[in-house]
Amino acid sequence: MEEVLSMKRSKLAVVAGVLAGMILATAAFAFVYVYYLVGRLDYDILKDPINIEKDLSHLDVPDNMKEGMKIPVLQDKEIINILIIGSDSRDSASHGRSDAMMLLTINNKTKSLHLTSLMRAIYVSIPDDPDPAYKKNYSANYMLNAAHTWGGPRLLLKTIQRNFRVEVNRYMATDFSGFQKAIDTVGGVTIELTAAEARHLNGQGLGPFQAGSQLLNGKSALAYSRIRKLDSDFKRMERQRKVILSLFNKMKSSNPANLAVLAEALLPNVKTNMPKSEILGLVANVGTYSSYSFDQLMLPLETYKAMRTIRRMEMYDIDWATNIKALHAFMES
Repeated sequence: MEEVLSMKRSKLAVVAGVLAGMILATAAFAFVYVYYLVGRLDYDILKDPINIEKDLSHLDVPDNMKEGMKIPVLQDKEIINILIIGSDSRDSASHGRSDAMMLLTINNKTKSLHLTSLMRAIYVSIPDDPDPAYKKNYSANYMLNAAHTWGGPRLLLKTIQRNFRVEVNRYMATDFSGFQKAIDTVGGVTIELTAAEARHLNGQGLGPFQAGSQLLNGKSALAYSRIRKLDSDFKRMERQRKVILSLFNKMKSSNPANLAVLAEALLPNVKTNMPKSEILGLVANVGTYSSYSFDQLMLPLETYKAMRTIRRMEMYDIDWATNIKALHAFMES
């Protein structure tokens, strides 16, 4: 009897050992694969840190900007801000103008994700730190997306931190066309189209679409996110956020195999200054983030009411104190 029990224990030990080995091998494979995926990102570690400026009282800026700059920068270890920069083209010879700028906020206290779209023509104060090649083009007060043209993501991060009073030193930049394959991988995104939007897409040979809830493939979703002539840049930004939100919701319900294919399609089109360790940390928390709430905001709050002609250009001269307080409240919610 003792022998039989001993043999059973031995078999159980062998089975347990095999299972433990399989689990360890699977975990090791998963880690190596994730590390491989993260390695496909285009890394751009910035040479200088994005420090928070201590005193801005010396700046020659309009009174509404000065009022905003009196508000302390929002800093919280539980709140992570990542600037998402989107463009229609990525010319390696120049920075180009940032076509879309969105602040992704991960609030681990309230278990929420927030996406804030920043209008590219907001009139801002830009730090005097452009790349040498663009020094002659630099202007201290100009539209937001010019900061990217003159100094790339580094200067854009500094400009956003100075004007919007938020701590942000991480960025991810991508050509929006990189989303096309990702959207096809998850089977398309569902978007509520207006009659005018449906006609516009049909006119490009992408239909037939009609007003209402429609499933768009990658090519149609990209064309939808680029629509500008129908209305305004505000609506265009709204369309871009809708595509991202729909893609996020689709990803939450996708199986791991599809997510892996999606990552392989998307990551090579992404440039970032985030260290691999931080990226791996975000990847490890994907399961957690999928349960977070997700909402969105667009700035400026005034929309068309803030539009002014400055230097013969249409820009948004906004109530900075009101917009900053709204942004902070949104990020902390």
